Amino acid sequence: MRPVFTVDGKSYLVSVPRGGLKRQGRVLDGDKAGRLQSGDMERDVVGTYYNYVMALDTEGMEVEAYDALYEVLSSPEEFHTITVPYGQKTLTFQAYVANVDDELIQMLPDGRNLWGKLSFTFTSKAPSRRP
Repeated sequence: MRPVFTVDGKSYLVSVPRGGLKRQGRVLDGDKAGRLQSGDMERDVVGTYYNYVMALDTEGMEVEAYDALYEVLSSPEEFHTITVPYGQKTLTFQAYVANVDDELIQMLPDGRNLWGKLSFTFTSKAPSRRP
């Protein structure tokens, strides 16, 4: 299995279920964009931002590895350097992590808790492509 993504240089070997990795390309406009009086649209394209929404299958992960991944994703950092699949290669950029969600699957008799259904969003800090 190859790493699905890296955060700040650390690779994560996790299973991504079908439909669990979504790439969002967002072409954003600046302040000068809007409708003209004629009705035509005036664009002020800043660039294309790539955001990634992930839902991981963490069933096979060790409890310690899962906890460490959750701590990284939910850390109060402004931005992380991430590497994610992009086309037939990878893309590395600065992003912040939003919407880290998971569920308690089972409370074990030995006191450990099994968490799963981990999902999160990487939101791009800057455009990856500019006009």
